[in-house]
Amino acid sequence: MSLSPSLFSVGLAFQCPQCNFTVIKNGSWFQVVSHYKCDGCGREIRITYPDKIAIFQKHAHLATPSGAPESRSVHSG
Repeated sequence: MSLSPSLFSVGLAFQCPQCNFTVIKNGSWFQVVSHYKCDGCGREIRITYPDKIAIFQKHAHLATPSGAPESRSVHSG
């Protein structure tokens, strides 16, 4: 699995491997980040490409099918 663009604007969760503090960021953030400072323990946490693949796989059910239009409410008036 690749880093699906359909998840770039979706909030994805990742738990710090040191303290289990959960960070929620858009998929686009995970695509480009290589490390971050955990708000829970203050440690510098490295996010590897295999970590990113696992994050995107975990959230794959949130992806919109490619080519499918986003659902919109249509009001007549």
